[in-house]
Amino acid sequence: MTAQLENRFIDTVPTQRLQAAWQKLRSGDLRVAWSHCQALLSSSEVSAASFDISSRVALALGQAKLANQLAGRAVAMEENNASFLAQQCFCLLAVRQPEKAAKLAESLAAIPRVRGIEHDNLGNVYSQLGNHSAAIACFRDAIECEPERSHHWFNLGLCLQSMGELEEAEEAFDRAIALKPDEAEPWLHRSRLRKQLPENNHVSQLHEAITRVDSGRWRQEMNLRYALAKELEDLEEYDSSFTQLQAASALRRKHMNHDPAADLSAMTAIKATYTASYVAKNDGYHSAEPIFIVGLPRTGTTLVERILGSHSDVFAAGELNNFAESLSAQVAPLQPSDRQDFIRKAAEVDSAVLGRQYVDSTRPATGHTSHFIDKLPLNFLYCGLIQRALPNARIIHLQRDPMDTCFAIYKTLFKQAYPFSYDLRELGQYYLGYRDLMEHWCALMPGRILQVSYEKLVSDIECESRRLLDFCGLPWEDGCLQFHRSEAPSMTASLAQVRQPVYTSSVGKWRRYAAHLGELQKVLVAGGVDILTTA
Repeated sequence: MTAQLENRFIDTVPTQRLQAAWQKLRSGDLRVAWSHCQALLSSSEVSAASFDISSRVALALGQAKLANQLAGRAVAMEENNASFLAQQCFCLLAVRQPEKAAKLAESLAAIPRVRGIEHDNLGNVYSQLGNHSAAIACFRDAIECEPERSHHWFNLGLCLQSMGELEEAEEAFDRAIALKPDEAEPWLHRSRLRKQLPENNHVSQLHEAITRVDSGRWRQEMNLRYALAKELEDLEEYDSSFTQLQAASALRRKHMNHDPAADLSAMTAIKATYTASYVAKNDGYHSAEPIFIVGLPRTGTTLVERILGSHSDVFAAGELNNFAESLSAQVAPLQPSDRQDFIRKAAEVDSAVLGRQYVDSTRPATGHTSHFIDKLPLNFLYCGLIQRALPNARIIHLQRDPMDTCFAIYKTLFKQAYPFSYDLRELGQYYLGYRDLMEHWCALMPGRILQVSYEKLVSDIECESRRLLDFCGLPWEDGCLQFHRSEAPSMTASLAQVRQPVYTSSVGKWRRYAAHLGELQKVLVAGGVDILTTA
């Protein structure tokens, strides 16, 4: 091989590897993408671009610390590369270093931006930092640079909907769909923004879009079918809606690696491990700041968050993974061998350290009011640990009719959480495990967990709101009843509903689908749940 050919070979192979890694990342084949990254990183002359793509793949694989290290290497080699800086911001946020991310965002904002993707990257950074106004401005700048790129319109729509600008969000999603109709996510988000009307809906277009989905693009088909199910429900075509919903959820379950028995075994192990003697010890961190709202999703947790978050002494911090992450950091040195061993060893950690690290991990977002809300429903798994680590924290448990709860969960497409929600039998079994665990916590800690009924809350909002404030030791403020006027962003599946005054139309909604929910009802009844079959 001549020297010239040898140089061309050296130049070409890393470029091909880099392109292949990007292609596999975009297609979701992370294992193969990472193998390309490993080859790039072992090269004798590794490039900044190699560190950057490796950081992106590592972050997609959930390896946030490694991703941050790799991103730092890319930035060190090309400190004014806007794309590399944005990636490190995302990594810093993933490893819970928002202050460093915000400082780095200042450097990113100072770089002259002439391409739409550069504005878009900065907009995504601002969005994750919670600065939605700045994010919206960036996405508008991206659109001005590249008005024909659907991704910019989609990001603008996402940010607008979180801020309650629903009409503008719909216009942005309309534009994204017009530019790239084969991308299904904008269809799904658009369907959720309002109640679809007989004279104003997208049902026929959705049917047509489903027929155009290429074989193998199951995520596209899934998103379109969820969107169609929602719009058909709005039009009161319940049988047709359920047909689409069932097909969509089956697609999601088929492509998910989930062991439902492991969830149930974990809840059984939690009950056995966290006993009265465990929760009775008073050796935690005595901060009264946290208010935990727990339960299952779609039970009114967002409504309670908005009510309490409208109080001047309360900050709504959203759905935080911080408690589980703080616990994992404490348990890791004990080297648990599996999930069951993790549960057992979690009972050995220093409760005061756990409580303090949890509160500290929520900074700087929290700390400027006397209380903050952590609205992650699955914190119900940790009520015993919360009681021990944070004995002065408030825990509020939302309850809703079992069939309404399960059906509301079943018809919602979540991002990564709640893998039990896409099969009616598995969902029913998980509900029984959750119910038993909550009964366990309430028996161990009488008076420590406030039980709130969704049905009572929506039927007498003022009475229940006063009860909530009393439990949290907060004085009454009339603004708590004006929660729908709050300008605070909402990222949950309830983002459109929280902009409305309280309503009762979701009570008993499952009965419209009763003919299709026999399997779910059978599981619940066998587990001892009373099903109210008539209104």
